[in-house]
Amino acid sequence: MPTANQSSEIHRQGGKPLFAKSDGSAVGLVRAYLKSQGLGRETATSVQASGALWKTRGVGHLRMSQYVDGLRVHDTYAKAAFNASGKLVDLVENIAAVPQGGPKAASVDSADALRAAVSALYPNRSADTRETGSAGNTTSFAKGGFHAAPTVERVAVPTSDGGMAVGYVVTTWTTDDNELYETLVSGDGDVVESVLRTAEDGYNVFPVDPDTTPQQMVAGPGTGNAASPQGWLAGGQYSRDINGNNAHAYLDTVEDNAPDAPGTPVTNGNFSAVADLTKQPDTGANPDVAVQNLFYLNNVIHDTLYAAGFDEVAGNFQQNNFGNGGRGSDPVAAEAQDGGGTDNANFATPRDGQDPRMQMYLWNAPVTHRVVLGTAEYDATGATWGKTLDGTGMTGFLEVANDGTGTTSDACETLAGSTYAGKLVIADRGACNFTVKAKNVQVAGGAGIIVANNDGTAPFTMGGDDTTVTIPGVMVSQADGTTLKAAKGQSATIKLITPKPLMRDGDVDSDIVWHEYGHGLTWRMIGRMDGPMAGAIGEGMSDVLSLIANEDDRVGEYSVGDGLGIRRYAYDDYPLSYADMTSGEVHNDGEAYGAIGWQLLESYEAAGIDKSVLLGDLVDGMNYTPAKPTYEMMRDGILAGLDNSGGNARACLVWDAFAEYGVGVGAQATVRGSRVTISESTTVPASCA
Repeated sequence: MPTANQSSEIHRQGGKPLFAKSDGSAVGLVRAYLKSQGLGRETATSVQASGALWKTRGVGHLRMSQYVDGLRVHDTYAKAAFNASGKLVDLVENIAAVPQGGPKAASVDSADALRAAVSALYPNRSADTRETGSAGNTTSFAKGGFHAAPTVERVAVPTSDGGMAVGYVVTTWTTDDNELYETLVSGDGDVVESVLRTAEDGYNVFPVDPDTTPQQMVAGPGTGNAASPQGWLAGGQYSRDINGNNAHAYLDTVEDNAPDAPGTPVTNGNFSAVADLTKQPDTGANPDVAVQNLFYLNNVIHDTLYAAGFDEVAGNFQQNNFGNGGRGSDPVAAEAQDGGGTDNANFATPRDGQDPRMQMYLWNAPVTHRVVLGTAEYDATGATWGKTLDGTGMTGFLEVANDGTGTTSDACETLAGSTYAGKLVIADRGACNFTVKAKNVQVAGGAGIIVANNDGTAPFTMGGDDTTVTIPGVMVSQADGTTLKAAKGQSATIKLITPKPLMRDGDVDSDIVWHEYGHGLTWRMIGRMDGPMAGAIGEGMSDVLSLIANEDDRVGEYSVGDGLGIRRYAYDDYPLSYADMTSGEVHNDGEAYGAIGWQLLESYEAAGIDKSVLLGDLVDGMNYTPAKPTYEMMRDGILAGLDNSGGNARACLVWDAFAEYGVGVGAQATVRGSRVTISESTTVPASCA
C-alpha cells in the first residue's frame, strides 16, 4: 500500500480573516472554509474536533482530526485559530480527499499487524497476541515484557493513487531503552513506516571535575496558582519516590523501569537531603538529592511552560486537568539515576492521556581508564559492553587491526591473518558500531580492543549492546592511537583507574532536564518531530528552552564538566548558518536553531522585553506550525502567532534573528527521505530593513 505523502497546507493572510463567515460552530466554520477551497462535502464534513476550543492571547484555537467511516485518517490533522470576532484567521491542515466508496478493506487483522510491527522492530522478539481489551477502533494486547501494553488502532490511510485503505497503527514501548514507536502497517500486513517518539540525546563528553553549586531551600508553589492549583504534591511521599499532579519522580538504578525502594517517608513536605559532591552520586544521601531535584525541576518547567501556553488543552502533562480540557492521567514519569545507561538522557512522548517518560543518567568522568606502555600512561575511556576492567587490568602485546581492505584499520570486517591471539588490538573509530569492531577482534582471538578516535575530540564512553562481546575495550585519542600503533609488538596494559573517578548526576543539571522536557513540548504541540530536519529542530528548540531559562549560551556544562557544554560551539556568535545544517546528525543540525533562540533572547532583552514574553511567543507559534517542520515553518508559526495576538511589533526581532542565521525571506529546506537541501537567505522584509 504506497501511502500518500500528506504535505501540510498553511492558510493565513497576516492575521486577516480567511473568509467573512463567522456564525455557527468553530468546527462548522472550518468545514465551510475547507469546502470553499474546493474540498468536497465528504472531505469537509469528515473533520471532527479533537477537543474543546480554547483561548490563548485572545485567540481561539481548535485541534481537529479527520475521520472516514468511523476511522481516524492516519497522519492528518487541522489546527485552526479564530480572532475575537469568531472569524477564522489561520488554518494549518493536511486533510486528505475522501474517495467514493470509502477506504479499501484490510486483508489482515490487528493481531497480524502487531506481529508485523514487532517482527520489523525487534527481530529476536515474538509478539504476544492475546487481546486484553478494546476501545473504539483500538485493541490492547498482553504487555509481554513491554513498558506498556501494545495497542493496535484501525485507521484509514491515504494512498498515493488518491484512494484510501484500512491500515493499522501499532504502538509499542520498550522497557529497557524507552523506545516508543508508532508503526504503520498496511491492510496487507506490510510495515510502511515506524515513527520513533522518543528523543534520544547523545552528547560528546568533555567532562572535568564537578562544579559545586550551593544548595538552598526553595518553597513550592503552595495552592491557588493557575499552573498547579493544588500544589505539586499528591499522596504519600518518600525521599526517593515523590508523587504529584505534574510529575512522579523516583529512583530507578535497577534497570527495570520501575521505582526502586522508596527510601524514608517524608510527612512534612520538606525534602531536605544534602548533597555530598565529594562522593559518588549513588552513595549516601545523593540519590535522595537526585529525586528531589528532578521532581523540583519538572514542576518548575511545567509551571513555566503552562504560563507560556503549554496548558491542558495544548496537551501538557498532568494527572488531573481540573476540567480545563485535554486528557489527564499523564504526569511525567521522571526516572532519576536510571540504570539503563550513562552519559545520556531521553524523553518518550506518547499521545495526550498517557504518561511520558524521562530517563536521566549518570555521566562518566572524562577519563576512566588508562593504557600503560612502559613508563608512559595514556588517558582512555571504557565501554558499555564487554568485560569490565579492574585496577590490575589486562596485559598483552599490541597489534594493529587489518581487515583486509588494505586502506583502513577500522576492524569493521573479518580480520585478516592469524596474528591476533591474546593481543590488544588497535582499531580506528568509524564506519561501523563499536560492538562490531570488538566482535571481529574477539573472533580473531584478540584479548582486548583499543579504539583510536578518528578526530581531534576527546575519547568518550563507547556505547552499544551485544552480550556476545566478552573482551574488554577502551578508547584513546587520535594522537595517542597513532603513538600506540607505532609501538606495535610491545607489551601494554589496559586498566581501570582506581579509585573510580567521580561521576556527575544529570538530575541536578537543569540544562539537561529543560532540554529533555522540551521534546515533550514540541511533540505534543507541533506533532511529529521525527526525520532529519524536524528532529534537528526538536533538539535545537530543546536547547533554546535551557538557554532562556538560565540565560546562558551553553548547555550542559555541569554534566560534561566542560565550560563549552555539550555542543560544538557556544551559541553566542555561533559561526555556522542554516545551509550548514545538512550533516544528518540531528544534534549538530539543530544548533543553528539554538543560535536563533539565543539571538532572540538577546534582542528581546535589549528591547526591554521580558524573557517570559519570548517564551510565550515561541510556545504560541507552535499552534501555527505544521508537523515535521523546517526552520522557516517554525519562523512563520511564530510570526503568525504575533499577527493574530497583536504582538506583531516584535515581528522584526523575529525576522532579524532568523535572517542572521540564513532563515530570511525565501529561505527553504527540502527534505527527501534522509537527504536535506537548504537554500538560505539573510534578507528581511522591507518593513524590517
